[in-house]
Amino acid sequence: MGSGSSKKVSPPGSADSTKKRKKDKSFLIKTLDEHTGSINNICLSNDKQTIVTVSEDHTARLWDIKTEECIGVLEGHTSYITNCCVSDEHVFTASADYSIRKWDLKTCECLHEFNGHTSTVNKIIYSQGLLFSGSYDRTARCWDARSGDLLRVFEGHHRSLFPLLLVSNSKTRRTHVDLDSNDDILITGSADYTAKSWGMNSNQCLVTYKKHTGAVLCLAVDSANKILFTGSTDTVICMWDLLSGRHLKTMEGHNATVLNLQVLNKLLFSSSSDKTVRSWVVEFGDCTRVFKGHTHTVGCMVVEDGLVFTASGDGTIRAFNTKSGSCKRVYKGHEHAINALVVHKRKILSGSHDQTLRIWDASKLRDDDDDDDELIEVVTSNGNVSSTTLS
Repeated sequence: MGSGSSKKVSPPGSADSTKKRKKDKSFLIKTLDEHTGSINNICLSNDKQTIVTVSEDHTARLWDIKTEECIGVLEGHTSYITNCCVSDEHVFTASADYSIRKWDLKTCECLHEFNGHTSTVNKIIYSQGLLFSGSYDRTARCWDARSGDLLRVFEGHHRSLFPLLLVSNSKTRRTHVDLDSNDDILITGSADYTAKSWGMNSNQCLVTYKKHTGAVLCLAVDSANKILFTGSTDTVICMWDLLSGRHLKTMEGHNATVLNLQVLNKLLFSSSSDKTVRSWVVEFGDCTRVFKGHTHTVGCMVVEDGLVFTASGDGTIRAFNTKSGSCKRVYKGHEHAINALVVHKRKILSGSHDQTLRIWDASKLRDDDDDDDELIEVVTSNGNVSSTTLS
C-alpha cells in the first residue's frame, strides 16, 4: 500500500496576507509518488471507485479513490505501458512489449495475455465484450475480451496507427460476441495521413478519409454519429460525412499539431501544440473561441459541465469557462509535462512525466462568482459566433 503526501498550506496568521493566500493557493489535495517512471495514462473503473495508472516503469497501479491510497500493483509487462481501459470487472493494459494484458480489478491477477501485434500497442478500447487495439505494426485488431481470441485483423494503413474510435450503433448491451450481426464501425487514424472506417462483419475497409498532409492523431464524431472530425500534424481539422467519406470542410485556425478532439452538444473542442484550445460549431465548422494561457503544448483536454480542463507540457492545468472563455483556475505543482487527465466529480486527477499522480480540488469552479484578477484571464474570441445555440 502506497502513501501519499499532502502539500502544506500556510496557516492563518502567517506572514502571507489574505490576498496572497488566495493567489498562492495550489488546490492540491494529494501527491502520490509510488511510480518510478512517467505516468502515461489514467482511467477510472466503471463504478468510479478505482483509479488506474500506467507507467514507463512497466507497471500499472490501482488506487482507491476514497482513501487515495495504492491498493494494487499490476506487474508482468516487460516494457513500458502505453494505454489502459476497463470493463466492469477487469483492467486491460497495452504495452511496448507488443502485448495486451487482462487483469482482475479485485485480485490484481493477470488473467490473459493477448499476443499477435508485432510492434508497440499504443491504443486500446473496450466495448461490450470486444477489445480493439491499434499498433505501430500498421494494424488494428479486434479480440474477444473474455476468451482472448483474435476475431479480426484490420490491415490497409501504410504507417503506424494512433487513434481508435468506435462508433456504436448497438442499442442493446451484448451478452456475447457476434460480429456478423454487429453494425458498429471502427475508425482508425494513421501516420500515413489517412483515417479509415471498418465494419465488424469483415476485415475490409469501408471508407478511406484522405485529405490531410500529416499524420492523423485524433478523432471525434458528432452526437448523431453522422459527421467525423479528424485532427492532424498538418494543423487542420477535417470534417467528413462518416458513411460516404465525403470531405465537408477543412477547419483552419491552429498553427501547430492538433492533438485532441471532443464533441459536446453543438460544439467541437480541439487542443494543439500551438498552446491553445479552440471551440467550433459542429454544424458549420466555424471557430467561436480561443482559450489561451498555457506556455507549452496542450496535450490533454476534458470538456464537461460548462468547463474546459486542459493540461500542458508547461506542467500546469487550467480550467476555462466554455461560454465566456475566462480562465477560472490555474493548477501548479507538477515538475514536468502532464500526460493524462481525468475529471471526476469535484476532483481532477493528473499523471505526469514527473512520475506522480496528483489529485486536485475542482470544487467551486462552476458556482463561485468571486473575481480574482490573479487567477482569471479573459481570452479573445477568434471569429464570430454562428447563429446557433451554443449549449
